[in-house]
Amino acid sequence: MAMFEVSHMNMALKGADQDSILKDLAKLAKSIDVVDDEAQLVADYHEREVESTTGFGNGVAIPHAKSNNVKTATILFGRSANEIEWQSLDGKPVNTFISLLVPANAGDVHLKLLASLSRKLVHKDFVAILKNGDQSAVLDAINQAIS
Repeated sequence: MAMFEVSHMNMALKGADQDSILKDLAKLAKSIDVVDDEAQLVADYHEREVESTTGFGNGVAIPHAKSNNVKTATILFGRSANEIEWQSLDGKPVNTFISLLVPANAGDVHLKLLASLSRKLVHKDFVAILKNGDQSAVLDAINQAIS
């Protein structure tokens, strides 16, 4: 399985708040068999949010987890019709989510992914694809960003 493919995407997340979005993402992770325990992933996400917000700004959040619960380094993508309060750096709600899941023993893989994506997220064209592009456009944009 590739790190990011179409099965890793949910273009219509239903959650109306941060917790329910994180649960939606965890359900997606479990459905593609990259985590052992869905509830543990939700807990790992929350633990990370307590350290500092993953609300990057421009309506994008990058919730991530590094845990023994994660089987293989994976990227999930989600989009919501709802505006979700996320304590973002710019104070604005988010509706677009890139989730990085990394096994505990994967060294600094998540930092490299985070750095690659963070660099791209300052580009308006990249953010526009994430927010408005179809599945294949988003797939290509993220895979190019991390390659």
